[in-house]
Amino acid sequence: MRRVFISHRNGEPEVRELIDELSRSLTGDGFDVMVDFERLQPGAMWCDDIYTWLGVCHAAVALISPAALAPDSVWVPRECSILCWRRSLEKGFKLLPVLLPGVTPDALRADLRYRDLSLHQQQVILHEDPGSTCSAVRQALAPLAAAKTRLEELAELVEVQLDGIRPEALEDALPLCRVPRAALPGFGGPARRLALALLQAPLVDALKALEHLAPRSSRPAAVREILELIAPGWVDLDAARWISHCTLERPSRPAAVLNARSRFAARMYVRRASSTPPVTAPRVVCVTGVHGELMVEDLAAEVLAALRAEFAGALLQDPFWEGDPDAQLIALLQQLDDLGRSVVVVLPLPRAARELVPVLQERFPFLVFIFLSGEALPDEQTCPAPLLRRVEPALTRGREQQAMTHYQTALTILSRGS
Repeated sequence: MRRVFISHRNGEPEVRELIDELSRSLTGDGFDVMVDFERLQPGAMWCDDIYTWLGVCHAAVALISPAALAPDSVWVPRECSILCWRRSLEKGFKLLPVLLPGVTPDALRADLRYRDLSLHQQQVILHEDPGSTCSAVRQALAPLAAAKTRLEELAELVEVQLDGIRPEALEDALPLCRVPRAALPGFGGPARRLALALLQAPLVDALKALEHLAPRSSRPAAVREILELIAPGWVDLDAARWISHCTLERPSRPAAVLNARSRFAARMYVRRASSTPPVTAPRVVCVTGVHGELMVEDLAAEVLAALRAEFAGALLQDPFWEGDPDAQLIALLQQLDDLGRSVVVVLPLPRAARELVPVLQERFPFLVFIFLSGEALPDEQTCPAPLLRRVEPALTRGREQQAMTHYQTALTILSRGS
């Protein structure tokens, strides 16, 4: 069944009436409508339940009222950001901004949170009355296909690892994830529901479920495979969306600036942003960024050396090849970029980043660069757009270390007896 998510600002009677009308119309057309009227208040923790809905819907309708543009509006901008990430990864995904009275495309363009998403450049529906708006939405969504989403593909891979475990054991593991059943879409059996729960649960809760499953699986490596699939779940989707932006934006890609200090964090952000399993996720290559007086030349040489080492096993050792020894490597990297599998190079944020990024873009147009800035995220003056894209929301103090510790703990526990 085709699934449609409705994003809205809570507490507006007129918007509620429009949602009710939209829900009736779309349900009548055979859509499964996902809408939440029990929204958390601004300032509360991000509602992880919504992640599943945002991940399995095939389309979304964003109802943008003047209140949704207010500075204290939290959920609509965040949901729109994640929905734009979905659209960038899945070409069949449809996002329909519906502008309520008092909101114009110019108003969207003037609001930095929405302007960065380019919502004003999409197929915008100007709301006049419920009837005409419902008609416009139904017409726009009529050709929508119920394709498998990226989240469903990941859930399917988790299900593969759950194969052979008794359904009763799967049902017993579900409450250990502490994910409300109401947050799980009503399709699939116990394995699919558990897979979706594991993909959205905090790792400390998912670990309890994996410990329960480990002795009940005939394949010792299965739960460790699940761990690798769910490990990036701690990364905020709103932040990961900007890694995708830096990957897909062409021809002059901005470099991402992430307030982290580890390859682990960079790798998790890349995997979360690409929403792909480890085996097909973009390669992450780390360089120290240490240089002498010739900063650009030294850094370029270190990047090339790191790339040669990373892809040594993939390059053919042909004694008759007389061309540039790096020609194979450059051709491989270009092909990966063309296929949407850009290689990511990670290095500490240099002081001269503003001068360095254009040179890197010219020399390595097929690479994506992520700069690690440590605990603090530099200000906009240090990281001017469009050269550099600050990854926001920034990591809170201690979050990176906490995530790393949770992952190492889970890996240690689930490796016993292997």
